[in-house]
Amino acid sequence: PRLKPVVAPKPAASLPPPPVIVSTMDPASTCLNCTHFGSCSGCTHEFYLDKPPVLQEVTDFFSAHGIEDFTFSRGRLSEWRCRAKLAVRGTPEKPLIGLYQEGTHIVQDIPECRAHHPSINYAIKLLKQGISELGVQPFDEDAGTGELRYVQMTVTTYNTSIPVAQRYEQARVQVSLVWNSRDERSKNSEKLSLLQEFLWTNGGPRSNLHVIHSIWANFQTSTSNIIFGHKWRHIGGEADLWERFGGVDICLDPYSFGQANTLSFNSLLHKLIKYVPRGSTVVDLYSGAGVIGLAIAASRKCRSVRCVEINKMSKLSFEKSASRLPPNLGCTITWHNTDASAEPIHWLEGSSVAIVDPPRKGLHPSVINALQRVALSERKAFKAKSSLTKVKDEKRPWILRAREPAVHVDSTIMEESSGIWPETLIYISCGWDSFKK
Repeated sequence: PRLKPVVAPKPAASLPPPPVIVSTMDPASTCLNCTHFGSCSGCTHEFYLDKPPVLQEVTDFFSAHGIEDFTFSRGRLSEWRCRAKLAVRGTPEKPLIGLYQEGTHIVQDIPECRAHHPSINYAIKLLKQGISELGVQPFDEDAGTGELRYVQMTVTTYNTSIPVAQRYEQARVQVSLVWNSRDERSKNSEKLSLLQEFLWTNGGPRSNLHVIHSIWANFQTSTSNIIFGHKWRHIGGEADLWERFGGVDICLDPYSFGQANTLSFNSLLHKLIKYVPRGSTVVDLYSGAGVIGLAIAASRKCRSVRCVEINKMSKLSFEKSASRLPPNLGCTITWHNTDASAEPIHWLEGSSVAIVDPPRKGLHPSVINALQRVALSERKAFKAKSSLTKVKDEKRPWILRAREPAVHVDSTIMEESSGIWPETLIYISCGWDSFKK
């Protein structure tokens, strides 16, 4: 059910939006030049951004393993972050929206963050004004009181009504408000409704600057450090956020994992596809909403793609994205809701290419072990193990259910591919230390 505002708030009086959001950054600069550096825990260095300190270590690491043709590709050095999860603290008169200072739970306000896409900073400024004008209480971590705990800002550049070259600069923001209540029927839901109306009035399509794409509410009352609760409600704007990745339209719900640096991720996808041999059978472990798998399927280079993901909430995003795939791909793509680390051998068998995109902590030891055994060509042992556990698995119906696709796209008949094992491994890492291990 949608939240209904009791009183329509007046338009913002002291925030006359400009016709466009003007960037203050010099695109050629390699200096962060951020007023928050040092007090904010987000960025680790501010000079020579085109030559990060870890680059030499990475080069030496690959050289020690006989790889001399390591290449480094840099994207934007500022205004690249298109997804931000920020804490909301302070008072209604002086709200603080930002990151914790290093080693503390003290929030550092970062209104002029140089890493954020300018549309995020503008949306934060608008949110702050709404908090102050409506008297919304920021969360008090010690007392467990207050109304607004966190906010997630997600940028979308998907706008087919303007030229491609202008889409990044004129991006819009999906705002997800983490509300300190069980659901939309709680006592303080009126304030949430008024805040939603304020944001839409002053940042929606009828405002001077349309910067708000949509508004969601998440309800969280836990005393833990977990940002999101399990209940989500769409309360304003478009229900679906679309983005273009790897030549494919991708739908990302606010509760699905999404890359923060969308430009670099898109560049990565185009490079990744080149490493997939034509006619491959692909398994994508830790697939999330299936962005990588869908992009590979759309390349028409492979016969099948299996996406394996533990988060069941990613299923809906995958289904919506898959519905926009072009017809007659000649590729079967399936999405499986299961833990890749529970039975990695099953997912590797039948695949000539394995793609892994684990979280920052890296691959689970069971996945590493399975990949090592594949590399050592212990394939007869795999077959024997598979036959020995068949009867056991039949007594564990959840194992068999996990093997069945939760989503199946394309009517192509899948060929029997037992006995095929990965010859290519593509590892996408967001944690250098875990990657080295």
